[in-house]
Amino acid sequence: MKTYRAALVGCSRMGAFIDNEVVGSPRIIPPYSHAAGYTACERTDLVACSDVRPEMMEAVAERYDVPKERHYTDYKELIEQERPDIVSVATQPEQRAEIVIHAVENGVKAIYAEKAMAASLEECDRMVEAVERHGVAFNLGTNRRWNAGYDTMKGVIDSG
Repeated sequence: MKTYRAALVGCSRMGAFIDNEVVGSPRIIPPYSHAAGYTACERTDLVACSDVRPEMMEAVAERYDVPKERHYTDYKELIEQERPDIVSVATQPEQRAEIVIHAVENGVKAIYAEKAMAASLEECDRMVEAVERHGVAFNLGTNRRWNAGYDTMKGVIDSG
């Protein structure tokens, strides 16, 4: 079975620590953060992380065993040095388009971006054009789409 090299750009709440918000569970199942998802999946290895704040990467290292030599304050350096198969982009929307397009143009084969997709419709259009041109798989913040609780809630709403 092939294992994919994953990297995290943006190490805050959705990137790595929303799982802490579930009382009494250090690693919830199913995982909510990008980092927890990669850790839980036997087909992915979280190999590197990037954030402009070194202290956030240190916390990721402690929880998810990402070695210090694979912490990058520059996401471009991460992509060039680590050559990940998959990149999660869990930054603020204002940075997301630039990061996604750079990843796509530098060999990343799959991207999981947090929502909102970008800061403007024009940026979204540029992202779509780039992923389509390079044949990159792209997913946008749907980590709970198939959660049974949401299906139940939708059923209750639909039933009136």
